[in-house]
Amino acid sequence: MCPTRGGELLSRSEELQHLKRVSRVKHIILAKYFPSWAKILGTQNIQLAYADCFAGPGQYEMEGKPVEGSPVIVIREAVRLLQGKHVENLLLYLIDDDPEQIEKLKVHLSNLLPYPRNLDVTVSCVNSRTFVPSLLQKLHSRVPAFFLIDPYGHPLPVPTIRSILLRQRTEVFINLMWFQINRDLNNPKVESRLNDLFGDNVWRSQPYMKMHGMEREKAFLSYFMSRLGCAYVQPFRIRYDVEDGQHGNRTKYYLLHASNHVKAALLMKEIMWPLGDEEGTFDYSGESQGVLISQTPTELELKDILLRKFKGMEMSFDVLREQTWSLPFIPKHYRAALKAMERKEVKIKRITSKQTGISGDDLICFV
Repeated sequence: MCPTRGGELLSRSEELQHLKRVSRVKHIILAKYFPSWAKILGTQNIQLAYADCFAGPGQYEMEGKPVEGSPVIVIREAVRLLQGKHVENLLLYLIDDDPEQIEKLKVHLSNLLPYPRNLDVTVSCVNSRTFVPSLLQKLHSRVPAFFLIDPYGHPLPVPTIRSILLRQRTEVFINLMWFQINRDLNNPKVESRLNDLFGDNVWRSQPYMKMHGMEREKAFLSYFMSRLGCAYVQPFRIRYDVEDGQHGNRTKYYLLHASNHVKAALLMKEIMWPLGDEEGTFDYSGESQGVLISQTPTELELKDILLRKFKGMEMSFDVLREQTWSLPFIPKHYRAALKAMERKEVKIKRITSKQTGISGDDLICFV
């Protein structure tokens, strides 16, 4: 356990750490995704696990008001899930290697006590690099798990993330600090940081090393995602906040959701999609505007893609979405595009839906 100041917990009047709007968005995503994830997996599993590998202080200040951090958000949602009998048992692991952050976290968590008997919360002051491998060894392989990870600021190597994703029904939500990685790529003095991140030096021989700007960024992102070794990765781009004093369209970091189940990827896409500056961009800067309207996907674009890809084929609505999981569209776009094509380009046999609806097992035939 971490030492406390003077043997006591911090004063509740301790000044809160400032949180920028671009950092807040990951908390919003977590608050929306975690309960949905738990409800789905809780129907078939007695126990679920959640690990926050950079837990932080539990509460922040944003725009002059206190806001909850990821540990508090998850515990509140966990209590609701257990009280509603959506989940039988939850294991929460809150990890940070900063004693002061852990000290503050304990103070903010004390407001949530006592926990339900079937909620087990472990707060650890330890480096996630050592804690996570040991956790993977003791956590039963059949227990579905969700990991919140910062592999660069709070090092957790890619090989360890790959080990996490080898587990059944396990997902990771990664905070990838592109702005710092980009600085370090060509800096021999900090080469060890990238070696630690990837677990080797193969990254040095990749094409992005000779690229610049957005070309380099996209190439590195693609390479990083390929190293995760999982089937589905959904990126959400976070641009600099106005508070950062940065101008233009520069990327600050990426939030990556990685899993091996297409339904998880589709669920996360539905949660991420509305949070972009312009709906459907998967791109956020903390501003209400700033992304070109032309970048926003349309039903017309989706219609053209579907006609080219599935001409002469028949499949259910759910399978159609699964086979196009990487496209920046959510169910309402598919329904609008299919209804516009109905009778001429497609025929719809409604099995799940009634009358004019489209969902689930409804068969879509591209004529």
